[in-house]
Amino acid sequence: MFCPLKLFLRDNLEENFEDKIFVKKAIKRIRLDVMDLLHRNIRGLNKQMDLGEIKEYLTRNIKHIVKESLNLIEQRNDVLSEEFNEIKDELLNEIDFEIDLLALKSYKAMQSLDKDGGDISEMFFPSAMYNYLIKDKTLEIIGSCDKIEIIEGRYFPIDFKNSIPPYQGVWDGDAIKLAANAILIEQEFDTEVFVGYIDYLKLGERRQVVMDSKIRKSLFKILHEVKEIIFEGQIPDVTPNLSKCSKCEYCEICNESSKVDDNDLD
Repeated sequence: MFCPLKLFLRDNLEENFEDKIFVKKAIKRIRLDVMDLLHRNIRGLNKQMDLGEIKEYLTRNIKHIVKESLNLIEQRNDVLSEEFNEIKDELLNEIDFEIDLLALKSYKAMQSLDKDGGDISEMFFPSAMYNYLIKDKTLEIIGSCDKIEIIEGRYFPIDFKNSIPPYQGVWDGDAIKLAANAILIEQEFDTEVFVGYIDYLKLGERRQVVMDSKIRKSLFKILHEVKEIIFEGQIPDVTPNLSKCSKCEYCEICNESSKVDDNDLD
């Protein structure tokens, strides 16, 4: 949402875009696999375990699965080695943090409620569908919802993000994507979605997003703009931001373009 020009350049210039998509999907798949394993492992905990034993039990099979999955990604991607190493380190730190946090929460829950892991698992892992793909031909959008929690017959879209959240609320782009998933869920399951959540994994924090008319209107406005960029080849206007633009992979292309425009004006 910050820079629609990235969408235009990616669609027209990028050659290894498919590789980057593969990496993103594979990393997301690893996260979902880890969540699934944690859900299984927590059921085997018992209230006699200390914190160290709980952490060790929760970690079962996870390191092996993650290592094998990362090896498969590296075998396919030779071009993105340096970038992928950063992504890999972040992912491993994130998984360690998630295990530590769940171990502590499980320990406190079992001690407070005097129950074993099988009795408290639903507190941390409600009934849910993971990585659920939905298509809507009318809206011409396809969404893969990271997680759909189902509580008392109501559907709640959950999106996982590896970024740091703002001081309050969620980033606009995260909210818009969640709204798209909410609309797809409404069409797929003939229901209404009033609330969704963003899980900011680095902080282990969940932020709520209310699906009001304002966010829905913003979504449809952006869908219209995306179609203009992709199908009509319209070059979007952008507002440069030094801190963000300097980190963008298209920074040099944009700078060269701006120099040409300045010369034309002279």
